[in-house]
Amino acid sequence: MSSKNTRSGGCLIAGAILLIAAAIWGLVRLSGGSDAIQGATNEQRISFINQCGWETGITHCELTEVRIPVNFDEVYEEYNELQIIQGFDLRPYRAHSVKKYTYNISNYISEGSSSALPDIYANLLVEDGEIIGADISSGEAGGMVTVLKHEED
Repeated sequence: MSSKNTRSGGCLIAGAILLIAAAIWGLVRLSGGSDAIQGATNEQRISFINQCGWETGITHCELTEVRIPVNFDEVYEEYNELQIIQGFDLRPYRAHSVKKYTYNISNYISEGSSSALPDIYANLLVEDGEIIGADISSGEAGGMVTVLKHEED
């Protein structure tokens, strides 16, 4: 076999390996990987919120489209740190438009209080049926934002 044929054969094998690797990566990406938290349906989203210890109504109270910025300012960096604590990371979703589902939370009790606070919400960021971010926030401007995971006392 000539050296030209050997190089052609090597290129074909390398190309085939790259195609197989790309196909495997695509399948893993489409399946959402093993850590994907499903949020395509209302039932899946409510189940996730409930698993974190929160009580909510039977459907979301608001649905908006949110564009994750390309460049994170200081506020968005802090918000992403909150996501990282929970096992999410919004950096791979820069410049993506995602759905933000907002649910009323009925069992949020702040320190020093004995009753649930009104106007507390769970926000879920969803792309392609997968929950990619979450938080608990108050409805007031400049109010609190914290992790969705409910810590038991």
